[in-house]
Amino acid sequence: MIYIYVVALGLIAALIFKRNVWNPLNAEFKWFYLVFVPFILELIAVFGNFGDIANYLTSIAYILLIIFCVVNWRIKGFPFITIGAASNTTVILLNGGRMPLSKTTLVLAGLPADTMDPKHVLMTSSTILPFMGDVIPINFLGLHYACSIGDLFVYTGLFLLIYLNTKKRGAEIGKT
Repeated sequence: MIYIYVVALGLIAALIFKRNVWNPLNAEFKWFYLVFVPFILELIAVFGNFGDIANYLTSIAYILLIIFCVVNWRIKGFPFITIGAASNTTVILLNGGRMPLSKTTLVLAGLPADTMDPKHVLMTSSTILPFMGDVIPINFLGLHYACSIGDLFVYTGLFLLIYLNTKKRGAEIGKT
């Protein structure tokens, strides 16, 4: 859900600064098909009820996402997305294929303390790199969410991807 807000914000910024939003991604992606595989794996992991296999699917999804990001590193916005995805992948892989989630963060985000899904695990004293987990509460404009430092990099990169890869209106005028 938060990704929709970030994309909308990027498009609104492009409109305010008179950029052409009808061709928002004026970039040539490499291996574009690869971006869909992680999302499909994530959906299977979350909704498939596969137990521990879901952890492996999540890990594979993040590794494939990193590969996609690295091959598209030169596109504006992708360095941030890559750093964020690498951060999230690291903490997920080190914690058994699940993102550590702080119970305090859930409460501050306005969510029940027992909210849990197959992609997350509550933080304990044995959590590796807990500061890289979902420790940032979002409780704003009806959005209740816990995110990580890596997520903030991904959101920033997505915004920059949308905004910086749009052309200024009239930029194509005069070209022959």
